[in-house]
Amino acid sequence: MKIKNVKHFPSGSWVISVLLLYMVLAMSSCSSGNAVRSKSKYSSANKRTRVNNKPVREDEPVYVKKEAREHKNSGNRVVNSLRTRIVESATSLTGTNYRFGGKSPETGFDCSGFTGYIFSRNGVPLSGPSDALAKKGRNKSKEDLGPGDLVFFGDSDRISHVAIVASHNGDSLTVIHATTSAGVKVDNINGSAYWESRFLFGRDILSD
Repeated sequence: MKIKNVKHFPSGSWVISVLLLYMVLAMSSCSSGNAVRSKSKYSSANKRTRVNNKPVREDEPVYVKKEAREHKNSGNRVVNSLRTRIVESATSLTGTNYRFGGKSPETGFDCSGFTGYIFSRNGVPLSGPSDALAKKGRNKSKEDLGPGDLVFFGDSDRISHVAIVASHNGDSLTVIHATTSAGVKVDNINGSAYWESRFLFGRDILSD
């Protein structure tokens, strides 16, 4: 039996219909699926969020520590420069006469007058007898003494003398001081039985 009135679409129309359907499905999947994928852990947007909101890295405080070290080193350089100037000023007056109560090169020096003059001349106001100077700054062991530190001498009853450390290298501890016998001079107190027997302690009045 023959079927009548059945229309046959051209083969080209069928292909176009399939293509249109495919395009519609493809467009709908890009718009919705892409929104979900943009939140995935692999998306660049999510990576930017983590970068912007990330906590401070553990290595970042290194910069703070570096600045602190630089500041500390800068302070050390200033103190060391001051110590050098003090020693140079004291050394320049070697040979100045001794005078009890003397506080200037013109009149001569006693030990505390010499020490006070040198420090004050370099911007560190200092005055008074040796026992008063011994209360300044902080204690420092003999092994740690350096240029510009003070050393005190005496006995169990009193402090009788003060000197300025010029250098400390190994067994050599040299000081600059005003002595009753020879005025302002440099001595290695580690090589002197007299000064070693009278050594009491050291003080650092420059580091604080």
